[in-house]
Amino acid sequence: MSGTESHEHTHTVRPRWTWIALLVMVAGLVLIGIGIVVPSWAWAIVGLVLLVVGGIAGLYGGFFYNVHGGSSARAQLHEVVTGEEYEFPGAATTRSEAEVKQDVHRRWLGDEGEAR
Repeated sequence: MSGTESHEHTHTVRPRWTWIALLVMVAGLVLIGIGIVVPSWAWAIVGLVLLVVGGIAGLYGGFFYNVHGGSSARAQLHEVVTGEEYEFPGAATTRSEAEVKQDVHRRWLGDEGEAR
């Protein structure tokens, strides 16, 4: 394989959905905990359903690929409100060094990544 080939498989990340999924899963865990403490199957089953629904929403939102951290809480809230979506390369993606540098410059530095 030469260094110029690109086999890119991307994952869509939807921050709005990842935050919703996180909140729903936490609510599900709280209800499961209440069901254990109270001993009530009703609370535990509702919590389990919320946990599964949150997991499905997380998969849709790209929960496990949402790795562009380091932004402020305000920037993250803006992404949630505006419904931003991002494409991130998959784990098995192979790209040349030039493509990686150009992508870093485009995403994080706001320029086209010309060589310096």
